[in-house]
Amino acid sequence: MRKKRTKSSRNNRRRQSIASRVMAGTMAYLLVLSLVFTMGISAAVPAAALADLSGDGELDQEIALGLYDYDPVSEDEKFAEIAMEASAFAGPLAEAGSKNFAEALAQEYYPDQLLNDDSGAAEKAVKTYFRLTPAARFYIVSNEVPEEDLVSTVRLMASQFAAYSLPSSEPLRIVYGPEKLALQGDIVISLLKEEDFSGIRDVDIRQAYKFDVAERIDLRACSTDGIYYGLISLMEIAFEKKTEDAAGITLPYMHISDAPDIKERTVFLDCGRKYFSKEWIENFIRRSSLQRYNAIVLHFSEAEGLRLDSRTFPWLTEGIRSLSMDEMTEIVNYAKMYHMKVVPSIDVPGHNMYMVKKYEKYVKKHPDFSFAYGGITYDRSVKGFGTIANHYSRDGVTLKVTDIGIDITKPHAVAFADALIDDYAEFFRSLGCTDFDICGDEVMGWSHFMLGDNEVSYKNRWLFLEHWRKYARDTLGISKGSASDTFINYLNTVCGRLGEMGYTCRVFNDEIDINKDQHLELNKDIGVVCWDLQHNGASHYAKNGHTVYNCVMQWCYYVVRTQGGKDIMKKRYKTVNARNIFENYDPRSFSAKASKKRHVRSSKLGGAYFCIWCDNPDYKTDRVIWKETELRTWANASRMWNPEVNSDESGIKAAIRYKSLKRFVTDLNGFPGYGGDPAKKSVLPEAGYPEPAE
Repeated sequence: MRKKRTKSSRNNRRRQSIASRVMAGTMAYLLVLSLVFTMGISAAVPAAALADLSGDGELDQEIALGLYDYDPVSEDEKFAEIAMEASAFAGPLAEAGSKNFAEALAQEYYPDQLLNDDSGAAEKAVKTYFRLTPAARFYIVSNEVPEEDLVSTVRLMASQFAAYSLPSSEPLRIVYGPEKLALQGDIVISLLKEEDFSGIRDVDIRQAYKFDVAERIDLRACSTDGIYYGLISLMEIAFEKKTEDAAGITLPYMHISDAPDIKERTVFLDCGRKYFSKEWIENFIRRSSLQRYNAIVLHFSEAEGLRLDSRTFPWLTEGIRSLSMDEMTEIVNYAKMYHMKVVPSIDVPGHNMYMVKKYEKYVKKHPDFSFAYGGITYDRSVKGFGTIANHYSRDGVTLKVTDIGIDITKPHAVAFADALIDDYAEFFRSLGCTDFDICGDEVMGWSHFMLGDNEVSYKNRWLFLEHWRKYARDTLGISKGSASDTFINYLNTVCGRLGEMGYTCRVFNDEIDINKDQHLELNKDIGVVCWDLQHNGASHYAKNGHTVYNCVMQWCYYVVRTQGGKDIMKKRYKTVNARNIFENYDPRSFSAKASKKRHVRSSKLGGAYFCIWCDNPDYKTDRVIWKETELRTWANASRMWNPEVNSDESGIKAAIRYKSLKRFVTDLNGFPGYGGDPAKKSVLPEAGYPEPAE
């Protein structure tokens, strides 16, 4: 047996030309591949199954296993030094049509190592393999029972592996103990401290992970999020490599260092206009999490509906299908299990036609109705108590409009909305939610009509809110105050109150900083979701101190609606198709065109979105929406994790084509355990609890 290689000999080896390494690697790869198929392999290629690769009648165990001196401290440096050789070897394999989407999605993927002999005079290369068998264990490195969040994550992933029969339909055992008791063939999971886990990316180290496939699989991260994404990647790689061989799944030796390019990867669901059952939403969470989304905005309040019951005003959802707070509790906890945060979303002060009409009908039917907020009781003694609707006003002419939301100059209207918001905010805060979306978009809609002798349009609509302008001057004390000031003051007030509850708020950008007579500024701690770029670009808000989110509608909007008698997705949003997203979308660029890059500095980029809007809720069923969004969300999420996945800068240093994504998604069939109906509960095999290692 040869002695282990020294650092000097390794440096000599790395000086060899890339061309010779690739040629030697390819020849040895074919040799070992033939041996594998003729003789079989176990957890790693056994010594007896390998030919005399050293040329001197003696088997080089180090070459056979593809290992150098194993030094966890210096392994990052080692892998970085062989990156170019490894990438050169990966390219031809990718072009050969091997299943490698999951590897390409990683930020850094190094395949088997290329080797030469001690003198560097003659190079030899082999491809070595790991066999994932039912005897494998999820081995958590810990001297005591691991924390519950780590245990639940590993149990969930053990169940998901089993749902895909990786390597069988029975979940692998979960054990814990000191690292020295881990066995060859195990999946070894180690949680490190943040200071011990660095050098990957600076986006969010808590979502980063590394793993090595050799005699065993070693997965390392500094949080359970990182462990989760590492196991997702491992599961997907194993899924792609799975064959009909019942003895196990063969994985090539590899190293992956990975982290997302976009910190918050958000899917937005309009469940205010259209009712989605608890089961549908939970299935949607499972699918989205597999795609690597880590946040879901549940937009349960819209112009055409309110779909979450209220404890303060329970009559608001009477007569319509809605989610109970018990059901929402289950949804939020379900999302936590799948490492997705829930962002509650209620649209104010616009998009409240349903709420306005419901209020008016209820007050009319119940003359004794009253409510209290902020120590004040509001009842029929309050002027105008019968409605909370906003209106247009100019030159003494007014027009009540129920579809443009609430009038934020009426104390009882503001108090009613505040009481409802606080009810939801206290509920979601008790469940651990820390972000809140109050939207603030399309405050006056898109109507075009006459008000007296004046023509009202989208472009001049702010001129027809004289009562808002008067409020800014008389109540807010702004000498030349405008309607915009009243609006910005309202957003700041609501978000300030939510901030005291522990929330970070966000709003849409289309009504922020668009009028020259705006004197007040939106508070800097309010995030801005940029979807409409016709007024200000994201850089405007980033320069003003806001965290911005990429939600450009030409890339990120799926809308359930017709336009001119045709599906709007085939007209206005025809660019929002899976192929175009996968091939051209850049979540870091706030531009409607792929050719024009408009980035903001990374410190101000909070994340990116994919939105499902249900403008005409009955136009499509929830089953159709599920089907039509699957590839779109996969494409969107893939680009958010690694925007270079379809370029030569992918993990495997070769472009992944759209057809590979489509095949991958089709084979996955939704998510582990999916039964084929998005509205029906999907069940996973139950994994056991961790046992101490023997």
